[in-house]
Amino acid sequence: MTPTKQIERKSLLSLLSSRHWLFYAEVAVIVGFVVLAAFHIRRIGAEPEPPQLSQVDTFIAQADSHFERQDLVSAALFYWRALQALETEHSQANAQGRFSQEISDEIRTGTVTPNEHNQIAIQKIRLHANLRIAEIYSQSNWLKDAKARLEYAARIQPEHEGVHLLRGKLLRDEGLLTEAAEEFLAVLKNSPDNAEAHYLLGVLYQGSKQLKEATTQYKKAIENDPDLRDVSSEKAPIGLLARLQLSRTYRKMLQDYQFLDREFTNEDMAEVTRLEAQAILLLEQALEKRPEMNEVTDDLISLLFARAAALEREDIETRQYVDALQVYERIVQLDAEEVRAWERMGEIYAGFLGDKAAALEMYRKVYELESHPTVLANIKSLEEDLSTETEWEE
Repeated sequence: MTPTKQIERKSLLSLLSSRHWLFYAEVAVIVGFVVLAAFHIRRIGAEPEPPQLSQVDTFIAQADSHFERQDLVSAALFYWRALQALETEHSQANAQGRFSQEISDEIRTGTVTPNEHNQIAIQKIRLHANLRIAEIYSQSNWLKDAKARLEYAARIQPEHEGVHLLRGKLLRDEGLLTEAAEEFLAVLKNSPDNAEAHYLLGVLYQGSKQLKEATTQYKKAIENDPDLRDVSSEKAPIGLLARLQLSRTYRKMLQDYQFLDREFTNEDMAEVTRLEAQAILLLEQALEKRPEMNEVTDDLISLLFARAAALEREDIETRQYVDALQVYERIVQLDAEEVRAWERMGEIYAGFLGDKAAALEMYRKVYELESHPTVLANIKSLEEDLSTETEWEE
């Protein structure tokens, strides 16, 4: 190998060696950066900066807002942050916010001293946050965690209506119905206008076939929820749910009359008429306020069918076919695809009222919904009859 080539080879090896070490140096820098970043991330995660007491009011407001929108995960997070803030070394300093105003009257009247104000405000926040977290756990079916968190709230204020109410719900979910009823009664002892407690107690009475007691509780629930306030744990306002269940209670009472081992008296007939009318009225009221409640619509249609059938079963001299027609018309207003109602209207018009044109219209609607050969035969027969009558008139 010539000296020149040897020099070139050494230069190339030197260059490759330099690039090799440069590559490793870059890798080392990157690895070092990653390790350092990971260390800081772990440190931040292990030792997060504790929230300040001044943030409690903001945390509670954000949590309540998420809770009302049923964003339970976010709500729980902010309630927990509020509780963490209360545990800081400054937690006995100067708690202000939404709960401070609640006890300002107590200070003015001498019930508490200004020095006690801060501690009471803190306890109110703790109670509120713990109750809400327990409620969130309950709605998430984490019953064990809900019970544990509820006990924290109970230590703060054992007789608080929210404590009794939620404990009653948890006992109910465990099948301990007698104990649950006792908790709801405890709520009503101090807060007789609590619509939710009345409603939940009514459901328990209804389930144990104490229908009169259930009726009383549902009526009080309706009375105490005139504004139909939304309740996070229920699918609809208490005032609407109570109307639905009261209607079902009346319907159960109606069914009980069918098994009477005696002839109906005039008083029996009057009571049956009253119960039926009240059951329908309650559902009409509920539907007016929440038209989207399919459960109410289904119950109402079922009751209306029973009402129309009863009108048609009257003694032959007093059968109220016109009234029955009005009931069927209401049914198809509620559900335009109720074939039975359209068909029955066609039968009444054709067979009892002699209005073949109206009957034809009803049967055509039936055929649109269900193209049955018998219905088509009725349509053809009515069309021929109407055609013949027209020719005679001409």
